[in-house]
Amino acid sequence: MPRRFLFLLGLLILIAFQKTEAQNVVFDTVDNTIITADTVVKETKTAKPNKDKKLSRPAKAAIMSACLPGLGQIYNRKWWKVPIVYAGLGGIGYFSYRNFSEYRSYLHAYEYKTGDLPEGVTLTDYETQLANKYAEGQLQTYKESYRRNFELFTILTVAWYGLNIIDAVVDGHLYTYDISDDLSINVDPYLRPVETPVPMPQYAQVGLSFKLNF
Repeated sequence: MPRRFLFLLGLLILIAFQKTEAQNVVFDTVDNTIITADTVVKETKTAKPNKDKKLSRPAKAAIMSACLPGLGQIYNRKWWKVPIVYAGLGGIGYFSYRNFSEYRSYLHAYEYKTGDLPEGVTLTDYETQLANKYAEGQLQTYKESYRRNFELFTILTVAWYGLNIIDAVVDGHLYTYDISDDLSINVDPYLRPVETPVPMPQYAQVGLSFKLNF
């Protein structure tokens, strides 16, 4: 009886020991370490990089040039472009205004000639001279010509304004660009370990690294 009891007791202890060992031992194939089931493994979350909310240099230059022509060029330290920007806007803007003024004068002279002059509109001395000098057909031709010129110069004014913004953006991108005459090539040895679960330096890949500066 004691022998049977001792045999059963030893068998139960052996079974319990094997079950506990099977449940509590886990092998990590990456680092060859042992992790027990009682160990609490916490998942580490990588911190998200803080996004830089500041505007980039090209974007800031574009906004500044859109608000005030030439301001983006000043921000990019291209001071010599500011007179060009305003000379273009001033010249094109002048011809746009000049053609609009002539169009309006010929329009009033044409309306006076045809009897369609709106009430309350009084001809100036220049418009009266046009009405007395030209026939209806001539006034119509000149009127349409100045109207087309006015529309053309208006489009050119908008295009020059947009070109001012584009120029500021391009200068913003090229602000930190290296335009030196440094043209060289560097050749260095390269050693790369084999990418396996367990790094094995003895099986590293050997090669050459080329770096071109231009």
